[in-house]
Amino acid sequence: MADVKRFDKVKSSFLMLIVALWPGLAFSDSSIDSFLNPPSAGQSYSNEIQNALLAHYSNWAGTRHKLGGTGANGVDCSSFIQALFYDKFQLHLPRSSREQMTVGERVDVADLRSGDLLFFRTGPTRRHVGVYVGNNQFMHVSTRAGVEIARLFSPYWQRHFITARRVGLLGATPSN
Repeated sequence: MADVKRFDKVKSSFLMLIVALWPGLAFSDSSIDSFLNPPSAGQSYSNEIQNALLAHYSNWAGTRHKLGGTGANGVDCSSFIQALFYDKFQLHLPRSSREQMTVGERVDVADLRSGDLLFFRTGPTRRHVGVYVGNNQFMHVSTRAGVEIARLFSPYWQRHFITARRVGLLGATPSN
């Protein structure tokens, strides 16, 4: 183990020397870290999904909630999720959140990955759907703020959480 740590120090020192001596070459601390410790295949794939989700968000952020809405003039939660999964992953999901809740496999909250669907009970018969984007946050359509990113573990969302589902994104190539 000591040999591995010593090698990592030598590797890091060598890289820093190259950066210092090579004119015009610049790395930030984070790019050096990612170079020295590249993400695993699973992390890289998760980052691709997260980037695709955030690209979709940037196009929809603030779009108001409209029950039954399907576009830029107003959208409801299940239509937003349906459009997201089709546009970014070419995956067809059912139209309603109740139907979407039957797709894929159940996932424990501790094992969430970017792209997992999150379902909430927001009324006696109402279901709400969002998509996990990472860092304990999810993207959804709020009746108050429209399309937004919210904290999953806020008291409100914890109280209304039903289940998480993982749909068939494994092997999908996200389009940005």
